[in-house]
Amino acid sequence: MGSEGLILTENDLAREFFELRSGLAGELFQKFMNYGLRLAIVLPDPEAYGDRFGELAYEHASHNMIRFVRSADEAKAWLDT
Repeated sequence: MGSEGLILTENDLAREFFELRSGLAGELFQKFMNYGLRLAIVLPDPEAYGDRFGELAYEHASHNMIRFVRSADEAKAWLDT
């Protein structure tokens, strides 16, 4: 984690993160919002975790604090802006 934010990959996240009923994704997002830190989640195929999770990723594809991206390079580029 640098001063620009944090990059997480799907391997960094617990299985429960992808189960929206668990509330884990919402809790994580809220913590980052509360502390004003940007979070990039590298997830090449969000739809692989279900339609609802795919919708969440789509909604956050252009979010200013929490963004789902397809590659680490894309994550770094966004955090550097």
